[in-house]
Amino acid sequence: FLTAQMTPKTIFLRVARSIGLFWLMRRSAWRRARLLILCYHGVSMIDEHEWNSELYITQERLRERLQRLKEGGYTILPLTDALKKLQAGALPPRAIALTFDDGPCDFAERAVPVLREFNAPATVYLTTYYCEHRFPVFDPALAYVLWRGRNSGCDLADLWDDSGPMTIDMPLERAATWRKITDYVRRRKVGAEEKQDLLAKICARIGIDFDSFLNFRILQIMTPQQVRDLPRELIDVQLHTHRHRTPRVEGAFVRELQDNQASIAKMTGVATQRTHFCYPSGDYSLEFPDWLRQEGIESATTCVPGLASRDDDLFLLPRFVDSMTASNLSFDAWISGFADILPRRAIHRLNPERD
Repeated sequence: FLTAQMTPKTIFLRVARSIGLFWLMRRSAWRRARLLILCYHGVSMIDEHEWNSELYITQERLRERLQRLKEGGYTILPLTDALKKLQAGALPPRAIALTFDDGPCDFAERAVPVLREFNAPATVYLTTYYCEHRFPVFDPALAYVLWRGRNSGCDLADLWDDSGPMTIDMPLERAATWRKITDYVRRRKVGAEEKQDLLAKICARIGIDFDSFLNFRILQIMTPQQVRDLPRELIDVQLHTHRHRTPRVEGAFVRELQDNQASIAKMTGVATQRTHFCYPSGDYSLEFPDWLRQEGIESATTCVPGLASRDDDLFLLPRFVDSMTASNLSFDAWISGFADILPRRAIHRLNPERD
C-alpha cells in the first residue's frame, strides 16, 4: 500500500482515497456544482507517448480512463450542454466534459474509435492551417524526428555551416539543436514547403525513412475528409485559431479566429458559427476575452488546472490536462474533485507512478 519511495503528497492522496475521502467528495453537493473539463492532446500512432509523455497518451490509456469514468458513475456531457447546465446550476452528478486540442490525425484514427466504444461525446478544438497544407507541423515534428534519431551519433552542424556542435544524442543537446534550427527557420521566414524539405533532409541525415514517417501521419493535422467524416452526433468541432497562434494585436487575433471559422465551415459544410474556443498552448492574455466576445464566442478554455464553477469566467475556464505522467491516483483525485481543494503545488508534484 505504502512504500518508502513515495512522496509525501502521494502518501497523503493514497490515504485520503483509502479512507473514502474521494468517494465522499465525488458525491458531494460541492462536486455536483462543478464541471471537470478534461484535456487531451495526442493519442499515439506508434511511440509518441515515449517521446512526449506530457502531451501523448496511448489508445489503451484513453480506454482505461473512459472505463474508470464509467465505473465511477461519472456523466460525460457535450461541452456546450455542460456549460449551459453549469451556468443554470443544473449539472448532473459528477459531470465531465472531454476536450481534445489541435485535431491531429491521431484524434480521428485513435481517439474517435474509443469514444465510439463508450458513446462518449467530445469537443475537438481544431487548428486548420495544416488541414489545408498537408505537412507535419514543423516544430513538434522536428523535435520528434530528432528524438527518433537520438542513437544515430549525427552532428547536424555542417547542414548549416554552423561552427558549434548540433548533436542529438542527449536531451539537452537535442533541445539546443532544436532551438538552433527553429530559430534559423524563423529568422529566414522559411515557408511550409521549405520546412518540409528541411525535415526530409534531416531525416535522411539521421537515418529515418521520411516517406514512412509521412505515411504514419504522425504530427499531422486531420485531412479535410477526416474532419468531414467525424461522427457529428458525438464530436463537436470548435475553434483553436487557424495557425495555432495568439497574436497580441487585435486585428491579427481576430483574423486567426475568422480564418479558423471559415476553414471549419468549408470542411464540414456547416456554416453555423462555432462559439467555443481554446487558447493554443494555453497561451492567453487578459485582453483576449473582450476580443472573443466581440466575435460571438461564448467560452474559452485554458490549461490552468481546476474544476469549473458557475462563478468562473467563461473565457478563462480551467481544465485538467491528462497525460501518461498522470497516475490513476492523480486522475481519481481530479475527477472526484478532491485535487481541486488542495494547494496547486501539491498536485503539480504528484508522483507519476501507475497505481
